[in-house]
Amino acid sequence: MRVLPLLFGIPLLLSTQSFGQHVFRLSLEESIARAVEKGLVASDVTARYRAARNRGESSRRSLWTSMSLSLSAPNYSESLTQQFNPITGNFEYYQLQSKNYQSSLVINQPVTITGGTLRFTQTLFGREQTSGLSGTNSTIKNYFGDFAVELQQPILTSNQHRLSARRSDIALEQAETDFISAQLDLVYRVTEAFYNLYQQFQRLEIVKEQVQQNEESYNTAQSKFTGGLIPEVDVLQSEVDLASSRNDSLNNDRELAQSKNTFRLLLGVPPEDDIEPVAEVTYAPIAIDRDKAIESALKYRSDALRAERDIELREIDVSSAKSQHDFRFDLTARYGVNKTDTLFKDVFHDFNRSRSASLTLSIPIFDWGSNSLNVQAAEIDYRNTAVQRDYIQQQVRQETMDLLNRIHVAQSRIEVLQKSVAVAQKSYDISLQRFRVGTINRNDLAQAQQRLTAAKINSLGALIDYQLGVADLKRQTHWDFERNAQVAPIIRADD
Repeated sequence: MRVLPLLFGIPLLLSTQSFGQHVFRLSLEESIARAVEKGLVASDVTARYRAARNRGESSRRSLWTSMSLSLSAPNYSESLTQQFNPITGNFEYYQLQSKNYQSSLVINQPVTITGGTLRFTQTLFGREQTSGLSGTNSTIKNYFGDFAVELQQPILTSNQHRLSARRSDIALEQAETDFISAQLDLVYRVTEAFYNLYQQFQRLEIVKEQVQQNEESYNTAQSKFTGGLIPEVDVLQSEVDLASSRNDSLNNDRELAQSKNTFRLLLGVPPEDDIEPVAEVTYAPIAIDRDKAIESALKYRSDALRAERDIELREIDVSSAKSQHDFRFDLTARYGVNKTDTLFKDVFHDFNRSRSASLTLSIPIFDWGSNSLNVQAAEIDYRNTAVQRDYIQQQVRQETMDLLNRIHVAQSRIEVLQKSVAVAQKSYDISLQRFRVGTINRNDLAQAQQRLTAAKINSLGALIDYQLGVADLKRQTHWDFERNAQVAPIIRADD
């Protein structure tokens, strides 16, 4: 069933030039595609997602193998140093020169399963030292190499690596959820701006039609007044109605220009270019499963998922707070080899063995209840987050039901107002004929004309409200009830 069909052009992208101005005629799908490609809002959506994803990925990779290398090549110093000479029995000054070369390689491997850290270290050190005392100089060279594997393993306490890994996973999951929601918000904004612009074009057509009707009524009234059939007041009233409708037309021109500016900005269209929506908006009832809508909203909405994840984060906070004052053991073990020699090549064989191990026991005794208060605060946050989760879920259910009710009311209004438009049009046609033959006065015709205009505008408003309600339902539930499928992403954020 079609309501107020209007085609502003062929539904494909056209770019025409008139006096240096391009006119973009876009369908809704083309508008969304252009907003993604050219619009600043889409760019902002993508940038925020990439930043959030990178932060989450950075936190995750902090638990991967890391390697660092530091070099000091060389570290040179020269100074005059005082020292007692037992031969002369005097304090004398001598020159000291030293050149140090050092490299340190550290490889860290967090062990997520146990919460420990495995570390490999390699240190190479070389020193050349020249000193002179009482006219004598001596040069000493020596080298040192140390290679070791170390393990640091906390026992009887929370696995901080695993908690950190889960935090990172939650951050990445939320980044993906927010990205999808932001895309659907963008689609809805474009859809809303598109239909608002379409509505302004339609309203302008309706008002222009009203102007034509008032012009016709005014001309008829003038002719009848000239023939002495109606009083002058009817002509004056017709002139007032004509001026009022022309004023409405000017106001609609202004509102149309504002809607165009909003739409241009969203789509990245230059302000010097014109833009028009290409659409034939019709009413096609959609079967909407209420339970499916509520289920999808709870399953996919960003705020609902964030509330669920916040509970898990607060549980992690409680575990971390408790671990700060746990009775715990810390095992540290080191096994390595080292060697010192006057020749660099000789530090890599005939190693000396280096071993160490320790078990440290930490027993919390007294801290004025500081840690206990931190634990209590974390538990309070956890309980409050659970309450907030329940509230948000109830809010999501209520908002979804309100939206379904809005769609249902719009459907009912469309069906009623369609009949009203047909009746008002027929009533106006009859009234116009009766006014021409003189069986009714100007006020009766004006009322019929106003009822027709109001019926058309109300019918248009109901149709647009229905379209926006369906679009908003798609945004809120992440489900397309027209195609009976989950909404697919429209933006690729691959670097």
